[in-house]
Amino acid sequence: MSRLLSVSLPDELLDQVEALAREEGRTKSEFVRDPLRQRVLHGRLGAVHDDLQALAEAQGIGPEDVEDLIAELRAEERSRQS
Repeated sequence: MSRLLSVSLPDELLDQVEALAREEGRTKSEFVRDPLRQRVLHGRLGAVHDDLQALAEAQGIGPEDVEDLIAELRAEERSRQS
């Protein structure tokens, strides 16, 4: 289901949106939806990042520990594959 969202744009910006959408063979709606989807995804990923950072900090894991942890995981994976 789709719902209508009215957005006001300055004339110059709307002209640019229409021209780019036309060049890409897309509707204005398609052209505008893509960056909105990306922004929503970015917001969700940011929230996940914040949650994981808090979890790591609660376990005493900081940025300086990341390379050692990755090396440990890779060593474990190699030993499982052998």
